[in-house]
Amino acid sequence: MKKNIQIINKKTLYSGFYELNQFTFKHRKHDGSWSKKLIREVFNEGHVVTVLPYDSRKNKIILIDQFRPALIEKHEDAILKEIVAGFIDKNESPEEAAIRECKEETGCAVKKLNKIFSYFSSPGSSNSYYHFFLAEINSFKGERIVGKTDEDEDILVRSYSINQVKKMLNNGKIINGLTIIALQWFFLNFKKS
Repeated sequence: MKKNIQIINKKTLYSGFYELNQFTFKHRKHDGSWSKKLIREVFNEGHVVTVLPYDSRKNKIILIDQFRPALIEKHEDAILKEIVAGFIDKNESPEEAAIRECKEETGCAVKKLNKIFSYFSSPGSSNSYYHFFLAEINSFKGERIVGKTDEDEDILVRSYSINQVKKMLNNGKIINGLTIIALQWFFLNFKKS
């Protein structure tokens, strides 16, 4: 048992594509006392890789357009502009998953992979843990449609100039959190050659 948390009960409320668990617990407060018994639901998405595909020779970034069902009620368009992201399969390292997902979602092979950092995406309600990578790739002209047919994925892939991506980010055209985090990191650290 962790010294600052007492898990009293865990109950699975739903188990499907994702899992929702209900925890009954107490935790040690900042003053050293214990909280009252609390009940919270925690969404279990698991470990995820996120990949920013970048062509340093041509100064191009690859972004994808993908349908997101959580937006069907809240936003006028359920298709978001994103970086590559996907679940880490069982017995797969984050690096292996990043290389696999980049190829599946862009059609581009990874020449060099750099781990940037890992983070919790929304720890108030989810235990999802994200591993962010910068992937060196060879970009392409135009656009392509890719995705795993057995999962009915429909992903539109395009190469953008650095300035195009910066303009989309600054104009609020990119509204996906993990993509915003990756691009902000990139623009804080990007050095034009």
